[in-house]
Amino acid sequence: MLSTSTSRRLAVGAAAVVLVAVGGWLLRPESLPTEWPDKASFCVQAKAFEVANQDHVTGEERLAAARAMEQSSPEALRDELRVLVDDLVPESEPHSHVSADEFQEITVKVGEFVERACGVNLPSIRT
Repeated sequence: MLSTSTSRRLAVGAAAVVLVAVGGWLLRPESLPTEWPDKASFCVQAKAFEVANQDHVTGEERLAAARAMEQSSPEALRDELRVLVDDLVPESEPHSHVSADEFQEITVKVGEFVERACGVNLPSIRT
């Protein structure tokens, strides 16, 4: 039989492994699908965020594109896209509440996924 302190250390160690695995997935957008039914629509909308288009797209167009991307994204990315859409909506609409660190992780995850899946060059994303 294990002592109480050994049992606690094992439980803490197991929890740490799970957190590292989850954190690793969050930062590994290449683990998301590269093909899904609405990929073409998703990638067309992603072009609104391309570096070359930054001066030619209005805030309303970005919001519409982000909402369309959310609807046409792989299911595994929908929650993250919802957070990014919330960031674009006017202050009068409800927003999701995530920490600045969580928002940064989501931005990088979605951005890297878009660059890999669609070949769109996004600002501040390096793949």
